[in-house]
Amino acid sequence: MRDGRINLEGGVTLERGLGEEVLLAAMAGQYKPLVHNGIHRSYLLPKTTLNSREFRPSVYFTDGRITSVRLTWAAPETEGGSAWENHSFERERAIAKADAAWLAATLDGVGSTTSTYTFDWGSIGSGLDERSGFSSIVVGYLQP
Repeated sequence: MRDGRINLEGGVTLERGLGEEVLLAAMAGQYKPLVHNGIHRSYLLPKTTLNSREFRPSVYFTDGRITSVRLTWAAPETEGGSAWENHSFERERAIAKADAAWLAATLDGVGSTTSTYTFDWGSIGSGLDERSGFSSIVVGYLQP
């Protein structure tokens, strides 16, 4: 992930510069549209395992080019229930803390102390989105 590439199961790679049409063709219908608002589109992809942890990636595009990927932990039941069952900010903060630890281990512990890592291709950060009430890891790509 330090190079900005996220290798999904099935041989698909999410990376800076990826086109929306290329991803959709490679996923062969194995995605769920989330947002289609003018030039802004997003898709929920199948579960994938990254460094021994299962995630549900959501991919975001603007004008056909990838802008970001959200990695949401796909096994929150280990922290007290399904995503909606027993939902609480305390629980999500615990998941965010686990996300930050996973991210540090995945990136060899190199980066800032704020759980945000900056690279020449973009950034990776983890945390709790207070508006949505859920934690995730966000990979943001600079536009070429």
